Order: sequence, then C-alpha cells, then structure tokens
Amino acid sequence: MNAAVLEPAPTKAPGALAAAVQAGERIRSIDVLRGLTILVMIFVNDVAGVHATPGWMKHIQPPGADGMTFVDVVFPAFLFIVGLSIPTALERRLGRDTTVGTLLHVLVRTLGLLVLGVFMVNMGSTSPNGALAPALWSLLVYLAAMLVWVAVPQDSRLGPGARRAIRLGGAGLLAALALLFRGKGPPALLELHHSWWGILGLIGWAYLVASAAYLLLRGNIPALIGGVVLLYGVYVADAAGAFTGLTWITRWVGIGSMLGSHAALTLSGVVFGAVLLPGSWARTHGARLRWALAYGAFLAATAWLLHSGAGIHKMFIINKIAATPPWCLYSAAITIWIWAGLYWLLDVRGAARPTSVLEHAGQNALLAYILAPIAYDLFDLGSGAVGATNPFDALGASFGPGVVRAALFALVLTWLAAVARRKGFVLKL
Repeated sequence: MNAAVLEPAPTKAPGALAAAVQAGERIRSIDVLRGLTILVMIFVNDVAGVHATPGWMKHIQPPGADGMTFVDVVFPAFLFIVGLSIPTALERRLGRDTTVGTLLHVLVRTLGLLVLGVFMVNMGSTSPNGALAPALWSLLVYLAAMLVWVAVPQDSRLGPGARRAIRLGGAGLLAALALLFRGKGPPALLELHHSWWGILGLIGWAYLVASAAYLLLRGNIPALIGGVVLLYGVYVADAAGAFTGLTWITRWVGIGSMLGSHAALTLSGVVFGAVLLPGSWARTHGARLRWALAYGAFLAATAWLLHSGAGIHKMFIINKIAATPPWCLYSAAITIWIWAGLYWLLDVRGAARPTSVLEHAGQNALLAYILAPIAYDLFDLGSGAVGATNPFDALGASFGPGVVRAALFALVLTWLAAVARRKGFVLKL
C-alpha cells in the first residue's frame, strides 16, 4: 500500500465502529512489532545464561539501580503492544457480542493468563522426587495449555463438540498436573502455589485493567489519556504508602505496579491503538506518523521530568523491577518510535518479504513464548535419557558460541511459530 492517504471515514457510532473494524485492513506493522519483540525476548532470555555475557545485554545491575538497558525495554514493549491491540480486538468482539459478553471474555482471558503464569512460576521449584520428572511435568503442562487454547479454524472438520472435548481434555490434564506437582516445600495435597504471577500473569492484570477502561470509555481518547494519568497516580500513592492497610489485596497483587504503572503503560498503548481505529482523525499515513512521533516525544519528556525527582524519592528512578513511571514512559516512547519506523517501511512503502516471518510469529505470540521452555525441557530429557552432558548448555560455557547459540535459538523458534501460524496452528487465550 503506497498511497499517501487512507480512505477517509466519518466519526462512527459504537456499533458502526465495530462493523468498520471487522471490515478493516490489518496494520501489518503491529504484528511485525509483536514478532520482533518476541524474537528479542527469546534471545535476551537465553543469552542471560551464557557465561561472560556483558552487562549491556542483561537487565540493569544491581536490580535496584537507576537506569535501563535495551533488555529492560522488552517486557514493557510487549505490554504496550498488548494495549495497542486492545481497541481493535475488543471492537471486533463487540461486533458479534454484547458489552457484558465481551467483558466476560476479558475476564476468562485474564484468568487463563494468571493460571498459566502460576504453572510456569512453579516450574522452577519442581522436586525431582515427584511422580513425574520436572522436565516431563512442565512439558505436559505446555501440552495441556495447547489443548485448552488452540484456536481451531472455523472451517476445520472438527465440530463444536469435538472442539469442546479438546479444551476440556486439556483443562482436565492441567488439573491432574496441579495435583501431581511436587515442590521442594512441606508435603501437601496441592503443592502448586502462588508466589508471584509470572510474566504472563503480569500481562494478565495489566490487560484486565486496560480492557475494562476501554470498554468503559471506548474511543474517548482524552478520557483514556486521563486514565493513564490516574493509573500512574495509583503508583505514586502506593509508593507513598496509601495502600499499606489493604493486605487482603496486596498479598495477591501489587497495587502500584500491576494495577498502576503496568496498567498505565498498557493503557497508553490503548490510546495509541484507538487513534489507529477506522474513523479516527488520523486518517492519513502522515497524520499517523506525526502522531506517533509527537506522542512518543510527549511520553519521553514526561519521563525526563519525573526522573528529575529521582533524588527526592526512588519512585522517580528508572527501574524495571520497581516498575517506576519513568521506566514505563521511556519504554513506551521507544516502542512507539520503533513502530513508526516499521509502519513507514511496511504499511506506507509496502515492504513485505523481509518481515513475513516476524509478522506471522507476531500473530502466534503465545506459542512463540512457550516454545523456548519447551525446547529447554526437551534438551534436558534427551540428555538425561542417554546420560550425556546437555550440549545446549555446553555451548553457553563461553560467550562466543553462547551468543551465536542464543541468536540461532531465537531465530529458529520465531520461524517455527510463524510456520505454525501459516499451517493454522495458533494459540489464543
């Protein structure tokens, strides 16, 4: 698509907007950005275990330091992209469902992210004395997750009953694996426990808050921006001790980080996604690019202003672990500017072939994310079965072979997720 102007459209009522989104074109740069984020996420997660990896290729050290590396941008970039996709996804849902039904869908999806997140967190504390070897137990968890969340194409030969049976079978397997799990603590009937929600759980909480805000406010962009400000205010209030008495909530969820700054970061993506909807004032490529550059500059300037207060309180430092507002705002600005470059390359200039793998992998992000731990488990089981040293681990004993290993590992898994997408195998919560 090389045209400089998109087809203009008038401002639409909610019902008409949902219909327009259903019929609208997919913005390829969003999928590519998601795929690129997944690719980098797999790489940095793997290279972190390589011997002598330099500090700039890891999360900022020490963990409480004021600063960030490119690695610290990966997770917030994904949160922003989750928000970026919410307006289109929910409008499509609203085109065939009620608002209450759509909210129920959001709640079910959030629950799925939380449950899978808890399973993945417990994988690091599996006892070798259980009924199943740790690697086998986690592999079965991923198999069950695939059965539960595989998106069976509507034109497949499987009828509604067969699809329901597949999902119920996966859910039953997950329940059995929860009972079979044995940790390293005291024995109990159910040893699977919540220590934190994991990356998927953090995404789930932010998705829930941002989706609820969008369903309440729809395309009211000024109100959505006000919501972003309010959520950062929640973080500040939490850092000031406003919620210390709410232990019945804080024992399960971080109010300031999960419901505050993480949700604000995701909602700032919602704001951007709302501008890209059909009928928005940004109807031309130029208007969208100018908005991206200006919006990113605004967020970065806000981050700079807040960071100037780092000497007053640590809530104003740049830090991923603490989920501080400056970190969120800088990460959002960087993500927006990267999207602007991809949008110009793909949606304006029409480039296709160099990024097709990233585009399809971006449409299969959950599978791409879990392929890495699946591969690790297979390496462990394979080497254990023959009584040999894990060759994958051996490659990480020195930096040169290790960084090549991480790069090839990320590329291969991203490619596999893309191939699965082309073949119709997609995981969708």
